[in-house]
Amino acid sequence: MIGIVFNMILISLAILALVSAICFYIEEPDSAHIRTFTLLFGTAIFLICGGYSIMGFMPYVEYAWLPRVIGFFGIDVFLFLEFTFLTVELKTKIGVRIIICGFLALYLFFDLIIFGRPDTINYVRYDYHTSYENIGGKAYIFHYTYVLVIAFCMQTFGIQWYRSKKAMRDKRFSAQIMASNYVILLAAFPDIFKGLFVTQYPTFPYCVSFSFVYFFYWIAVKRHLLFTPTVKNVCKEVFNSINVPLLIFDLDGIVNVFNPNAANKFGIKDGETPYIRNIFSITDVELMRLIARSKGGWCGQVQTKIKETGEECTLDCVIRFDNVGDPFCIICTVLTFGQEVADNEGEAI
Repeated sequence: MIGIVFNMILISLAILALVSAICFYIEEPDSAHIRTFTLLFGTAIFLICGGYSIMGFMPYVEYAWLPRVIGFFGIDVFLFLEFTFLTVELKTKIGVRIIICGFLALYLFFDLIIFGRPDTINYVRYDYHTSYENIGGKAYIFHYTYVLVIAFCMQTFGIQWYRSKKAMRDKRFSAQIMASNYVILLAAFPDIFKGLFVTQYPTFPYCVSFSFVYFFYWIAVKRHLLFTPTVKNVCKEVFNSINVPLLIFDLDGIVNVFNPNAANKFGIKDGETPYIRNIFSITDVELMRLIARSKGGWCGQVQTKIKETGEECTLDCVIRFDNVGDPFCIICTVLTFGQEVADNEGEAI
């Protein structure tokens, strides 16, 4: 029964990896080549965990090699992508990159053909799980030669990647990524030293270790992007630093985005999406007129009061349109009486 549990875990990891990779690709359009590599890494984990889990569920031993090849292909591709990622981060000359990556891709192709054949390992069916036993031989040696070669290359290029970084934040990021790969080495011990670590589930440590490396990479990249100066981050910091309340609400009058000054001024808590009428003493008719005029491209001011304090204020509204020219949201700057006087004095000066 434990085999079923292991296979269900692998299926969950496969789906989670693919979904997280797609979400990252959609949510991080400004992350350059990292978003593409994240999507490829997630797809490789999907192949690894998905292929070996299907192999484990398959009751027909004679066909178990088919899903096993899928998982095996995912492992080779994942290692190849990691090395390619390092060459891109190091900004290796395109000619040198093509030669090195081309050689490893050719090795990957032959490794898939040689070690992926049905007769290279023995498939065994237990009560609820299909597994395999390595029988050694030249194909087995050829595969681990590929693993050792690419591991040596990654270690060499990883040290160069670490040394090429100037900021401690970047050095920490590169060190974390490279250190996570040692989990794969630890997971390979049961397979390499099969006389000492005989088990019915040799693929499970592999899949979990590769998944760990991917998710560790995913988290490290997200953290690194969060603290890396980009247009997106700078704009967010500027928005949060403005000392005037800013509200962004949709065409239904629901506030979706607000800066910290607005949160303090109107008592809005994180996660709340208040209705604009809950903040200001504005009637339904006035709100409908405001939204209707904004849909036509109107930008102007509305005199009203803050509902909680009764303080008079001016809503300076600007409409924003999406890529197809449809009204998308209304950006509202809240000017109180004191701020209006200061602005007028500034204009007079």
